[in-house]
Amino acid sequence: MNGPGYTLIHLTDTHLHQPGELLFGALDTWERTAEALRSAARYRPDAVVITGDIADSGGDIYAAASGLFARAGRELDCPVIVLPGNHDLPGTRAWAAEAFTGSRTDTGPGPGNDVHFVGGLRLITLDSDDSGQPAGRLTGEQLHWLDTVLAEPAPDGTVLALHHPPVDSLLPQLAGRGLARPAELAGVLAGTDVRAILCGHYHHAVSGRLGAVPVWAGPAVSYSQDLFAPPETVQGLDSSWLSVIRLGEKNSFSAVPVPLRPAGTRWATGTLRPTGAVVFTKTAVPLKAAANPSTAPNPKTATPPGAVPATGTRSTRPIPVPARTPGHPHPQQPLLPVSQGEPIAAPL
Repeated sequence: MNGPGYTLIHLTDTHLHQPGELLFGALDTWERTAEALRSAARYRPDAVVITGDIADSGGDIYAAASGLFARAGRELDCPVIVLPGNHDLPGTRAWAAEAFTGSRTDTGPGPGNDVHFVGGLRLITLDSDDSGQPAGRLTGEQLHWLDTVLAEPAPDGTVLALHHPPVDSLLPQLAGRGLARPAELAGVLAGTDVRAILCGHYHHAVSGRLGAVPVWAGPAVSYSQDLFAPPETVQGLDSSWLSVIRLGEKNSFSAVPVPLRPAGTRWATGTLRPTGAVVFTKTAVPLKAAANPSTAPNPKTATPPGAVPATGTRSTRPIPVPARTPGHPHPQQPLLPVSQGEPIAAPL
């Protein structure tokens, strides 16, 4: 425990491929995940919470992922709590593996619905995926189980973690892809000891409230949504993030997004890829088509790495940037390395 409160490292949307394969032919998501876990040591976390989309498009990478997370737990001396997202294999054996659930004290209906304790803080994970549907969903059985668990307060309160946010994205392209019927969850949480809700899924940071409970949808480890993408497209940017969550006295809550600088940011051609470069462009899929994949446009129409992205509706009026004094670059605070035990590294 960090002083009078708790510090959590929140990771989400790692989108791991088979080791050695690059996401969109450009992003080493294993290295990004390892870098996020190495960087977590700087903040001396009480727990790491990973809110889904561990794999990309159902890839069975869970044995390797559980090894990486178990090693990180030993290095950081804290539990690494994992839950599934819509890209993960439903009901996979991974959610019963000790490396994913070693700290759990209770289980709910189906894999991914678990209770963990970190000191007096209770963390409850929920599987919000509704297979084949664009929005997430919590079943009546899940909500009843959650209501039963929350009937008894925890000494230091509760944090709820799920993949789909119960708040809207800023992007109209992502409208309707959060948690369906969030009012049902709000009704269960009213008057309970839940201090915060942690989510992912959108690949950009969002803060909000569900009733009186703060909601934080963290930015992704793998890549970020381009918030300036033309309305008919979805674009991914080369950036990687973790979030530092602080739970202090008197139910105080804060979330700070922290950008990472993973290695290997070069195009396949060997040329340097700048941070924030577009790594894919896809046609935005309307909600009705997303719910009926047979009529949906092909989402694999990605812009090749290094290609010029669509201009869309970006402003062409430049904002002046103050000049830097030659020879005086802005200093950068180095990340603290993990200093003992096995080094946290991506699988070979």
